[in-house]
Amino acid sequence: MLKKFLSKLGIGSANINLVLHHSQARLGETISGEFLIEGGTVEQHINKIAVELRLTLKQNGQAQTKTVATIPVASAFVIQAGEKKVLPFTYELPKTLPVSRHGIYYTFVTRLDIAGGVDHLDEDAVQILPPLPLEKIFVAFEKLGFREKATSGTLKPYGQEFAWFPTEQFKEAVQEVEFFALLEEEGIRLLLEVDVYAGAFGLQEKELKREIFFPYAELNDADMLAGKLRETMQEMIEQPHQYAASSYMTHYSHTSHLHGRGHSMMGAIGGFAAGMFAGMLVEELVGDAVEEALSFDEEAEEEGFFDDFFGGEDEEF
Repeated sequence: MLKKFLSKLGIGSANINLVLHHSQARLGETISGEFLIEGGTVEQHINKIAVELRLTLKQNGQAQTKTVATIPVASAFVIQAGEKKVLPFTYELPKTLPVSRHGIYYTFVTRLDIAGGVDHLDEDAVQILPPLPLEKIFVAFEKLGFREKATSGTLKPYGQEFAWFPTEQFKEAVQEVEFFALLEEEGIRLLLEVDVYAGAFGLQEKELKREIFFPYAELNDADMLAGKLRETMQEMIEQPHQYAASSYMTHYSHTSHLHGRGHSMMGAIGGFAAGMFAGMLVEELVGDAVEEALSFDEEAEEEGFFDDFFGGEDEEF
């Protein structure tokens, strides 16, 4: 009787441990492992086993955590005292998640849901690497003397933005290069922004934007890939008027419509999570706005304050 009572408090209760075969995997690949389940001091009924993949975003001294996937493992069963079970685990990582970078962390949280008792949790950190085609783009930039910035991998409303700075041949002309990456059926598409020095003494900055597509076959030759990137950026630098931000956006709006993508980039790497966190941010802002509005007295309401507050133009966050 005492053992049953203590097990309900989590003392001498069943436990679970997820053992991953590898603690890192690329986007689109399958990560695998095993669940090691061990019974406690008494027989216990298990409602279910489930795993959550949680993404933690740390920026500006604040951290936000969101569940990006819930993976069912097992339904109800009974585990005897001291009994040991082993269950397999496999999960294919979505291609639209952001890759692990400074401030972007992933954790598998396994929950052993114990009927009438305290659930047992197990946490395992996992690193999500770039898909191989994107990794080859990174190598090409490195061949051109670029280095990835410490802030690279930031989540923007449309996806994950990677940022690089030149150390060699482009050092005198380029301040930095930023891009979003979209994995498509036949290749990888970059939405490229090159920030070049402009004005007297190069004290000003000009943003040049261009869409560039690399078939998967071209990614197998690192030197050829680096050469194509070099030619692309050199052309942008030499003909800046053709790739100014305004003309780029006009062009992209037209070509995106033709490709059936509209203005949405949610298929980009990091697009799913960026949209999720953006939605959470909007909820927080709206919640704060409503709470603040409700704290005003009735006189403010009579003066039409709320009509002005919610009726203005949308702001960009």
